Amino acid sequence: MRKLVQLGACLAIALGAISSASSAEYPAKPIEMIVAFAPGGGTDVAARSIARFMEKHLGSNARIAVINKPGAGGEIGWTALATAQPDGYTIGFINAPAINALVVENKAKFKMDDFQPIANLVYDPGILVVNKNSPYKTLKELIDAAKKAPNSVVIGTSGAAGSSEHIAILNLNRLADVKFNPAFFGGTAPVRQAILGNHIPSATMNLSEALQLVREGEIRILGIMDAERSSYMKDAPTFREQGVDLVAGATRGIAAPKGVPADIVAKLEDAVDKALNDPEYLEAARKAEIPLNFLKANEYKALLDKMTTDLEATWKVTPWR
Repeated sequence: MRKLVQLGACLAIALGAISSASSAEYPAKPIEMIVAFAPGGGTDVAARSIARFMEKHLGSNARIAVINKPGAGGEIGWTALATAQPDGYTIGFINAPAINALVVENKAKFKMDDFQPIANLVYDPGILVVNKNSPYKTLKELIDAAKKAPNSVVIGTSGAAGSSEHIAILNLNRLADVKFNPAFFGGTAPVRQAILGNHIPSATMNLSEALQLVREGEIRILGIMDAERSSYMKDAPTFREQGVDLVAGATRGIAAPKGVPADIVAKLEDAVDKALNDPEYLEAARKAEIPLNFLKANEYKALLDKMTTDLEATWKVTPWR
């Protein structure tokens, strides 16, 4: 019996040594970074731009390959990420609150606890816009029109049911005691074309997706769903300034499957931190007007947990499907 105990102890030490050696050599092979959306979208651009700087700061001739797995509003890619081997060689972008919404609906094949948050990169506040020729000059005017004719005023959304934009509309309905009618366009490009063509009276999207059109005078922002005005668009008022306490937006961050060794998580977190402080990357992000918002792994997890809790409360009152 004593020999078996000694053998077990030796085996545990050996396995620990192998694990430590493996972690110390990480990354010893290419890393796959899953993007749950098609090439060319905001998440894909963010992934490809950060990947080469993470390679630089991981060292060891690190290589990161961005793998697109689009479909089902992100569920296909996120399921692949959640079920991958937790060895640090599969990481991916997750988009909150869209990913949290799938979990709250109880339709996803994963839970939020199936992910190990690594770092958040971006927070992109939601906005409400109208065409340049719209009769609505303020948020109040649009709300008043919807109150006079409930469910007749359409707000187009770049996402699907349960997306951050859709949930923002539901919360706007609740907070302003109004009934806007959401229209789902399934992507940023279609909803932008709809608002530019005056096919819908209003639309919601993320701020970064509308900056150029606003500056060109093609669309007008009625409100930004953030606690403060944006440094990118200082003249645009927040919802709070106009009496509606609505703060909503989308985050883009990196996660891994649950169970990745803590030291590998720390290496990846550190690589993201250094990448986001790399002067070359910062200049590229500034030119692209990417709204950076770095959160470490524990801070990112706290944010994701809060989003899930908030969505559970919203689902009870106004389910989105």
